[in-house]
Amino acid sequence: MSKKTLLEKKISKFINQYLNNYEFVYLTSDLRGFIKYFYPINPEEICKILISCLLKKNITVIIPSFSYTSKGVFKVENNNSNLGFLTKWAIKDKRNTRSHHPIFSFCAIGKKQKLIKSIGKAAFGNKSVFYKLLAKKTSLLHFGRPFSMGNTFIHFVEQYVNADYRYEKVFPTKVYQGKKFLGSNFSAYVQKDLLHNKIKTNTKKIANILKSKSFFKKVGSDKNLTNITHLDMKKTFKIMCQEFYKNNNIFISRI
Repeated sequence: MSKKTLLEKKISKFINQYLNNYEFVYLTSDLRGFIKYFYPINPEEICKILISCLLKKNITVIIPSFSYTSKGVFKVENNNSNLGFLTKWAIKDKRNTRSHHPIFSFCAIGKKQKLIKSIGKAAFGNKSVFYKLLAKKTSLLHFGRPFSMGNTFIHFVEQYVNADYRYEKVFPTKVYQGKKFLGSNFSAYVQKDLLHNKIKTNTKKIANILKSKSFFKKVGSDKNLTNITHLDMKKTFKIMCQEFYKNNNIFISRI
């Protein structure tokens, strides 16, 4: 059996087992482990296989395409992002729709990709992509990147629970799609610049709690970056909020 067939079977089996009836996945990825284990399949082919398997189940795929453009001009159609290979591949895919937030943009591929349009100016507010996904049947899907290594959804939760170590910051970036001006003064819930008791995001603490829940499903190895991990977004959101109210430092480390 070819490595391509093996990978397709691995992904399809996971999707069929855990993602039936899901409308969306928010996909976080790191391809290094899969590139090594499924050699000689190249990274582009891995992306095609993964996205194809999801689309066959009528699942719309949301992929972070953050550019962190905090000043100047952000052009939605430009192929700029500071994230990994899958993001760069998705931006270039002609099927994709890209949202227009200059700091935290997203690509969407699938029949319900218009969900990421008509968003508000706050990256994690009540008109954001995450807010819309929370109202749907959505999977937080990690492909080759363990949840413990981070997921931007954590910042949406921090804003919802009003974490006092972050605040809403407005950025003057001007946003264009083609020649059309879409606006400026978009915002994000960013970390406060503290002179003392500085902090950094720590996803490991909440990950250890989530791993014990029945909705946390995983195959493969976190250590070797060959994991495929699924968490139901609504259930994850509920647990994350509950744990924050018990311990306001659950998402951070103070340094």
